[in-house]
Amino acid sequence: MSSLSQLLYTARDSLTAQSYGLSVTGQNITNVNTPGYVKRDPLLETLALGTATTGSVTATGLRRATDVYIERRELSARGSAAAASEQDKQLASVEALFNDLGATGMGQAIDGLFSSFSALAANPNDPTSRGAVLGAASAFADRANSIANSLTDSKNELLKQAQETAAEINKRAQSIAQLNQRIVQAETQGEDAADLKDQRNNLLLGLSELVDVRTIPDNKGSIIVQASGTTLVEGTEARSLSVDLHADGSLKLMSTSVGGAGSSTEVTQFLTGGKLAGIKEARDVDLFDVSSRFDKLVFDVANAVNTQHAAGFGQDGVTGRNLFDVGGVPTDAARNIRLGAAVAGNPAAVAAASDALTLPGGSGNAVALADVFNTPLSGGRNAAETYGDIVGSIGQKKSALAQSVETQQAIKEQVQAMREAVSGVSLDEEMVSLTKYQRAYEAAGRVLATVDELMQDLINRVGR
Repeated sequence: MSSLSQLLYTARDSLTAQSYGLSVTGQNITNVNTPGYVKRDPLLETLALGTATTGSVTATGLRRATDVYIERRELSARGSAAAASEQDKQLASVEALFNDLGATGMGQAIDGLFSSFSALAANPNDPTSRGAVLGAASAFADRANSIANSLTDSKNELLKQAQETAAEINKRAQSIAQLNQRIVQAETQGEDAADLKDQRNNLLLGLSELVDVRTIPDNKGSIIVQASGTTLVEGTEARSLSVDLHADGSLKLMSTSVGGAGSSTEVTQFLTGGKLAGIKEARDVDLFDVSSRFDKLVFDVANAVNTQHAAGFGQDGVTGRNLFDVGGVPTDAARNIRLGAAVAGNPAAVAAASDALTLPGGSGNAVALADVFNTPLSGGRNAAETYGDIVGSIGQKKSALAQSVETQQAIKEQVQAMREAVSGVSLDEEMVSLTKYQRAYEAAGRVLATVDELMQDLINRVGR
């Protein structure tokens, strides 16, 4: 009787364990298309009966099929891909500002300015030619203003985007800290926290696309999240990131302790990945470089023209007038340049003559003004060449970034495929598991039925 009872309990435990296996398999199948879902494997162990060396079976829980090293690589790959993609996107908008084929660049304005000088040299007494010079000079200044203002607007917009990205990072960090707390509580109470860990992992994947992320698990079920050289999440507490500006106008990333009551630490130099890094690189490197070089071009062209124009004479016999008002330093020259107040609205003030004795029809200075187009500027290149260098450098950088985006995306997809091979649900494998647990359940039921028949037969025999 004792052995039959023991066999009865064994069959019961088997039914429970195989049913648990079926439940976990069913959960995997149900979530085969759920983003971020990690495959579960049921954990079955031998349950010793008394002092016996073999006994029944019990389900001790489940295991999420993960590889911590692959997960870390995916976080890094996502961050690098997001940074490259964001920088490439922002540089594309800069490239569009210098699209001379689309009439948005500076090339036509430069050509138009010096062409107007050549036309003036041919007809120095023609009021229309003189007016055309003022129109071309005004168009040059307006186009420089437009490009410079667009570059400034882009810098301001990227500052806003960086601040919004930091706010989103803080929001996700708080959510991860809250999930850490729930996971620890669940595991302390012996409950399964696999779904909570999936939620946390999805938050981490999203966070890695905003900022560079590294994780360190602790022995309680929670994780430590490091970002840009600071501990962003530790247990149930989260720090916050904020974006401000340095004195030179570049972005400054600050890390503030929990609650914002503690001191802030600058971590800008440690920012290496994610959308935030892409924004910073596009703004503080690409935009600043283009703006600086463009200001220098406009400043040099304006000063070269002004120097030559001031050496000539207008039809009224006046000399020493500038064609442009541009200021004394290259900084913000493109935003500040204007048609000179001394010549605005006064075609007769255009200094076409090189000598007062040739007035009113001298054209010597107009010829010299046209020759400024081929005169090297401060960088040793003439105006067209200097502008071409700026446009060329943008194109080269954009091409390199496009290649980088392609490379980083390929790495990201490769790592995702590796993670999917470990953590993803395979319907073929699950169908095999489903059949395995189904057959085991049926067999345990058959054992239970057999034991029941034997016990009934034994009772009948004893009762006679």
